[in-house]
Amino acid sequence: MDIVLAAAICLGILGVGEMVSYFTKAFVPSMAAALILYMILTWIGMPTRFPEESGFAYIGELSMLFLIVHLGTSVPPGDYIKEIKSVIIAIAALAGGLITTVGIGGLLFGFDKMLAGAGAACGGGAIAGILAIQKLTDLGVVALIGIPAIIMCTVDLYGQPIASIMLKKFTGRLRAQDQYLLEAAARKSAPKEERLTADGVPYGSEDNPSRKIRCWVPRKLEEDGFVLFELAILSLGAYWLANLTGVSNCIYAFFLGLIGCAVGALRMNLLDRSHSYGFVISIFIIWIMQSINDCTPQALLASLLPVVATLVLATLGLALGGGICGKLLGYDFWLSAAAGMGLMFLMPGVMIVTTEVTRRSARNEEEAKFMFDSAAPCMYIVANAGYIMGVAITVSCLLNLLKFF
Repeated sequence: MDIVLAAAICLGILGVGEMVSYFTKAFVPSMAAALILYMILTWIGMPTRFPEESGFAYIGELSMLFLIVHLGTSVPPGDYIKEIKSVIIAIAALAGGLITTVGIGGLLFGFDKMLAGAGAACGGGAIAGILAIQKLTDLGVVALIGIPAIIMCTVDLYGQPIASIMLKKFTGRLRAQDQYLLEAAARKSAPKEERLTADGVPYGSEDNPSRKIRCWVPRKLEEDGFVLFELAILSLGAYWLANLTGVSNCIYAFFLGLIGCAVGALRMNLLDRSHSYGFVISIFIIWIMQSINDCTPQALLASLLPVVATLVLATLGLALGGGICGKLLGYDFWLSAAAGMGLMFLMPGVMIVTTEVTRRSARNEEEAKFMFDSAAPCMYIVANAGYIMGVAITVSCLLNLLKFF
């Protein structure tokens, strides 16, 4: 009975979060609403044992690895080479964000506070936030966990509207110049031929992510259970590699998903294929709930100024770093700046922003598709490349500097 009650309460909190997101038209993201509600309920007396008693928290790390493997399969591997300039933009945006937060912010507000929040604000989102909380707990500096906890709850709420404004400037320029009409005329004069597999599936597509190798796993075998098995095997591989090398399993999980697509062993978007994305993300959020049990009102109040400073400074660094680098590489400044801002909230936020802005900016479906195809590669590649570098630098390296403060 206890496990059923605990599960019902935790899932009920998530349900309320979804309702808040629905009624605010996603202005308040469901995860942020759920985590804020959970903290308030614990402050007014609700027991903090429910995430653990529900059983979900026990597989929280597994859910995180599933999500990261899924992230590694979200973009065709060849696109990272095709869009190498976007990878460079990700590096510049991350560097800009870390310079403004850890560098400038550290001098003004204290290096320990800025280090605690840099990962969640500059390239790791909720995953970097949860890893930062674990790291801070291990280092014995629990007074700082309020910083990544608040940032995790606010990066989507804060970052997505700013990124949307920047991306609208890019789509507005495309619309003003009627770029989609020029593109349509160019396609008619020079039709593009697609390379197809023996099954008639285009190379580099969702069903055959590799541009060179035919996916050798039979489609009929890819039922829900088999895809979950693929996710479990890759997560186990990431766990073993992390134990052998000391490098975060989050990094290995991403690359195993990416490599699996490249060699024809996997198709894209594994969690969607297994129809389990919603359930896995729910487990992940409940795991986060358990991690913020030590986040008291006093700790949050003490963290407000560093959090605001971290978010503002990260915005300047990510947007200017990405925008200036993109302009130098021949990309639109506002597209590159929006992609840089995407490092703050990552997927699926980047996908939501890109889809919504292009749909609302276009005059018809054809123009919407053209705008999406123009923006999505840069937005997605910057987000994924920035995530892997952000976690590696902030969580695996920079947080260790807290030993000296």
